[in-house]
Amino acid sequence: MTSQTIEVLTQMLLGGLLGIVGQGLRIVVGLKKLNDQAQANKVSVTSLIETNQLLTSILISFCAGALALTSISTFKPDFLSTNAKQNILAIIAAGYSGTDFIEGFIKKHLP
Repeated sequence: MTSQTIEVLTQMLLGGLLGIVGQGLRIVVGLKKLNDQAQANKVSVTSLIETNQLLTSILISFCAGALALTSISTFKPDFLSTNAKQNILAIIAAGYSGTDFIEGFIKKHLP
C-alpha cells in the first residue's frame, strides 16, 4: 500500500471513531430516557435495551463520521494542524446528528 492509501484509511478510521463518540452522547441521553421509562413501568433498564438497534446506530455513526471527515480532509498528514479542535468537534457532531437524521429517515420511509 502507498503512504497516501494508508493516510486515507487512517483518517477515515479516525472519522468513524469520532462519529461513534458522537453516537455515544446520544446513547447517554437515550439511557436516561430508558431509565425513566423503566422506573415508570417498574421493569429493568436492560429489558428495554434493543441490542440490534444499538449496534446498527453505532455502525451508522461510524459511517457518518467517516463521511464527515472525508468532506473536510485534504488526506494529507497535517490536515488537522489548523482548526483541529473545530474539525474534531464537527465530526463528533456529525456522528450525533447524522445518525439521528439517518435513523429518522429509515423509520419514516422504510418498512
